[in-house]
Amino acid sequence: MKGEIIEGVLLVDKPTGVFSSRVVNFTKKLVKPNKVGHGGTLDKFASGLLIVTIGKATKLFETIKSVSKSYIATVKFGEVKTTDDIYGTTISKVENFNLTYEMVKRVLNDMKGEILQIPPAFSSVHITGMRAYQIAKKNYYAALRSLSPRRVFIYDIRLLDFSGDVAVIAVECSGGTYIRSIARDLGQILGTGAYLEKLRRMKIGNISVDDAIKFEDLKSNTDLKSVIIPKEKFLKMI
Repeated sequence: MKGEIIEGVLLVDKPTGVFSSRVVNFTKKLVKPNKVGHGGTLDKFASGLLIVTIGKATKLFETIKSVSKSYIATVKFGEVKTTDDIYGTTISKVENFNLTYEMVKRVLNDMKGEILQIPPAFSSVHITGMRAYQIAKKNYYAALRSLSPRRVFIYDIRLLDFSGDVAVIAVECSGGTYIRSIARDLGQILGTGAYLEKLRRMKIGNISVDDAIKFEDLKSNTDLKSVIIPKEKFLKMI
């Protein structure tokens, strides 16, 4: 396919432990000289639906950003981390707490609708010409103090499972919502601290991760054209 003009979208099921940029860069090699972009990255520890855009379809970023996103998230209580996920340095721990299913469910219900959300200190949000994570690497608390709340919308948030110090939740939210922040705020409200242990993106708009090709299968696919969705067809799907 190298040298051909391509315009379309790849739906990839990104595995945990792989940077989104690796998926994008792999696609770039396959479709040179076409431009390649994405419809919103996933953190390294997260898995699920990653939309890779090719050629003129790279202009669809704002369209993809504007639709809702759905996730299944695992929240671990009892610890606060700098990154609000498994990779962060531990800031504090709380032991011997006694949470119940109903307590967690009640707080989640209060998060529905439009809320003001402070992004994680380790995020790509701009602060005076720098990314928040660049500041946080030098001074975590300075980055945290500099972040302003953002309006996001939680369409639905449900408790799927709870086992004392771990909750599995389903979230449908607007673009720009940080699930790490939801985990952090849940822990703050309940007084235990919390961080995001696992995350899987299930849907972007009407497109499901079930429609995506696994990254490992993409690497061995010899007929890339068969999995690239034309731009116009994608717009009807989303």
